[in-house]
Amino acid sequence: MILDTLKTDLIEAMKAKEALKLGVIRYLLSEIKNKEIELRPQNQELNDGHIVKLLRKQVKKRIEIIEEYSKAARQDLVDKETAELEIVKDYLSKLDHEE
Repeated sequence: MILDTLKTDLIEAMKAKEALKLGVIRYLLSEIKNKEIELRPQNQELNDGHIVKLLRKQVKKRIEIIEEYSKAARQDLVDKETAELEIVKDYLSKLDHEE
């Protein structure tokens, strides 16, 4: 399950002191936890399908944010969001290859 991969990568990012990747993984894990809480009343289990949807939503959201920062001429924030987008896309591509 992708959740296990994220948790493993979280530990590796901590050890390697990769602050950007660490932040992205923590954010993704918190979003996954929120989704898990959202599914509880419906008596549903969190699965990779839910996580894929969540990752795709994050990609779309970050692309929109990058566009907004570009319009505002904030290249520093564009660069940061672009780097975060690449990390999220990397996890999404790993999932696509597993299926």
